[in-house]
Amino acid sequence: MDKKTRVFLTDDHAILRAGLKSLVDREPAMKVVGEASDGEELMEKLERIACDVVVLDISMPNMDGLAALARIRKEHPKMKILVLTMQKDTEHFKKAMDLKASGYLLKDDAFEQLSLAIRTILKGKTFVSPSMSSLVTQRYLRQEGDDDSGSVNVLTAREKQILKLIASGLPNKAIAARLKLSVRTVETHRSHLTGKLGLRNTAQLVKFAISKGLS
Repeated sequence: MDKKTRVFLTDDHAILRAGLKSLVDREPAMKVVGEASDGEELMEKLERIACDVVVLDISMPNMDGLAALARIRKEHPKMKILVLTMQKDTEHFKKAMDLKASGYLLKDDAFEQLSLAIRTILKGKTFVSPSMSSLVTQRYLRQEGDDDSGSVNVLTAREKQILKLIASGLPNKAIAARLKLSVRTVETHRSHLTGKLGLRNTAQLVKFAISKGLS
């Protein structure tokens, strides 16, 4: 049997943690191995509990999520960290991504997107909640220093279509349904996009699409 992905939940609301645990544990390849109500408790338990992914709220007492994120990056640099928050603003998003969060998921999207977000960051990709407004995403991505060396001229009509849907925040499954393609086909197109454009992740694809007026 394949090893299950070990998930640690950190949020100061016990009811929400219970809901998140239910979502994670229904996935055959995942299991919750620990819980904490604030950053201090999380850091203490991470010394004793091995995990692959930390789901981390931002607004917590004692040590908040951003402070915990900074410490985890120093003490457990390879840990995957998914920020799960109600904070839908440029400032929190930018701070989390600057601290190298693996993903940023809004609590409003957790029921539909949590397992997808975990699977995405485990592949080494960045997950950004579909419900993040294009304005928030655009403002942050403009500040990145990566050059957009690629050109839309190298893309096929289908690749441009998929890039535009990626920039709108749609996940692979939704893109596949809209275009009547298989999810695997969409994943292949996404891989071709990053390769042709010399980009690394979804955030850079979104930035490129915005800069070329494809969003």
